[in-house]
Amino acid sequence: MIEKMEKLYIYSIRNQSADIMEEVLKCGVVQTEQTLSMLPEDTAKVLAPGESLDLSGEEALMERIQESMAAIRPFSHKKGLFSKRTEVSYEDLTDDQILVDTLEVCDEIESVVREISDKNKELRNIEFRRASYLPWKSMELAAEDMETETCGTSCYILQEPRTIEDIRAAAAEKDIAMYAEEVCSEKENHYIAVIFYKRDERKAKEAISVFGAREFSVDGMKGTFCDNISLCDSEISRLRAEIELKEKSLEQMADRMDGLQMASDAIKVRMQALSGQENFMHTDKVDIISGWIPSESREALSGRLEKFDCYCEYAEPDEDEDFPVKIKNSRIVEPFGAITEMYSLPNPHSIDTNWAIGLFFFIFFGMMLSDAGYGLILTLGGLLGAKYLDVGDGMKRLMRMIGIAGISTIFWGALYGSWFGDVVPTVAETFFGKSVEIPMLIDPLNEPMKVLIMSCIFGVIHLFVGMGIKAYIMIRRGDILGAVFDVGLWYVFLIGLPMLLAPGVFGTVGKVMSIVGAAGLVLTQGRHKPTVIGKITSGVMSLYDVTSYFSDVLSYSRILALGLATGVIASVVNILASMAGNNIIGIILFIVIFIFGHLLNLAINALGAYVHSARLQYVEFFGKYYEGGGVKFNPLKIKTKYVKVTEEK
Repeated sequence: MIEKMEKLYIYSIRNQSADIMEEVLKCGVVQTEQTLSMLPEDTAKVLAPGESLDLSGEEALMERIQESMAAIRPFSHKKGLFSKRTEVSYEDLTDDQILVDTLEVCDEIESVVREISDKNKELRNIEFRRASYLPWKSMELAAEDMETETCGTSCYILQEPRTIEDIRAAAAEKDIAMYAEEVCSEKENHYIAVIFYKRDERKAKEAISVFGAREFSVDGMKGTFCDNISLCDSEISRLRAEIELKEKSLEQMADRMDGLQMASDAIKVRMQALSGQENFMHTDKVDIISGWIPSESREALSGRLEKFDCYCEYAEPDEDEDFPVKIKNSRIVEPFGAITEMYSLPNPHSIDTNWAIGLFFFIFFGMMLSDAGYGLILTLGGLLGAKYLDVGDGMKRLMRMIGIAGISTIFWGALYGSWFGDVVPTVAETFFGKSVEIPMLIDPLNEPMKVLIMSCIFGVIHLFVGMGIKAYIMIRRGDILGAVFDVGLWYVFLIGLPMLLAPGVFGTVGKVMSIVGAAGLVLTQGRHKPTVIGKITSGVMSLYDVTSYFSDVLSYSRILALGLATGVIASVVNILASMAGNNIIGIILFIVIFIFGHLLNLAINALGAYVHSARLQYVEFFGKYYEGGGVKFNPLKIKTKYVKVTEEK
């Protein structure tokens, strides 16, 4: 059901407002709203808006913590799949000493990270320098010997298609006394050493630059290129050793991860509490906190706020006023609320139909997947995962829904005699030479029409329930005649049409129902039109909608299609798995193909069953009555990632 909501106004002494907001946060039942929008206009005029809070300090600290966590995460112990979050009290989580200790840890980690970063930068520079020396390593001339009193030596990098012959030809053409030798050639580059007289240096360099050659500078270099490569190797080894030593110091800090995670959640909770204060309106001495609260939670909140000097006022929403939607269902129905939320929450003035959505999704999912073995996996995996895995509430909800839907899959799979396809007869015949048959009530492969008819019957029931819900909503709003005209007459007409095919008295009753229903629709479906011609035309045209009902019913044939797909693929997997025969290799191949093939089939067809079961709700079912557009109730409450907050120590 859609829970009843009330407006909440908390009038508090200004110096207590922050503490009150913290208590509201811990209670987790109030969705704070901008006070100005919830107060009468004459009252709002005399109030000053709350000051916009600057959370940049908290955001900067959060960023520092996240970066520190990222630095030590590769060295920290990874938690197991079934590990639980650490439980901590709210008082311990919000203890200021946590942030003081965290800042010290962050300073320490950041210092090491900076040193590693600087050394990595230096390492990259040296590695680049070493790489630039490598093409010249066969050149035995030392850098200090590249210049004499009369001659100079320069190194050039010349790119294709130019070659050393072009340089030699240019020197000969300009009558420059110059000697050029290719030291190395790789890819598209030629590494060339040139010796020239100093008196011809300018002309020599001009002649070479014409070909786009780049001069390789040896300024600051001493010794040969091989000597400098060895020197670079020594520096690289030294820097890598120092970086490794610094990383070990980070590894030793890995045990600080829990403290950093706790501090991260502490800042997150602090920001959540502060964000609620932005909606305050106030006078010189009083703050007004406003929002929405479920009616059943008002006593709990009032009891928690008794220790403060404040006053709580509750008010019903106006008749046409929208309010946030919170749906309350039983533990069995509640997981299926995720199907509704994926589409849109119901309008706050409508009704909750998760019970119907859950029931039909349960039936359709099982019929589409229709394998008892797969159902066992989904049921055990979903329900046990939701119970023992420490995942978010949304994931737990999805797991419970899949686990419950798996029960339906077991039922329909047993009905069709499908346990991982036909694995039992296949194993018995292949490895034991015996013939075994699994009992079944319906064989979908040999009796597809039975499954198709059954699917369409469920489809008709599904559509009729949707129409019935529409009638209930109309009656609830006082439009009894509208429910009779827009739903009741369609019931009469649609039930009468197939009865026309029945013999005897049923055919006669069907004929009467069809005529009465059709006549009633013609006379009533245009009742809102202003003219007589418009009323009659709209009434006659409404009969055309019968085609949409027939197409909706045919949509449920997808139940047969997906059920057959699951069974056929499962049987093909078993055939492939048993092809190697009754021997050691055959047994090994059977196990491998069986596990891989059925897991793949389960993943693909479970996804298909989920999507198409949801589609039947969204298109066929919701199209008959659903009024969406509701906004989810989003209370201000403690949301943490790494620790679980408890009320008491």
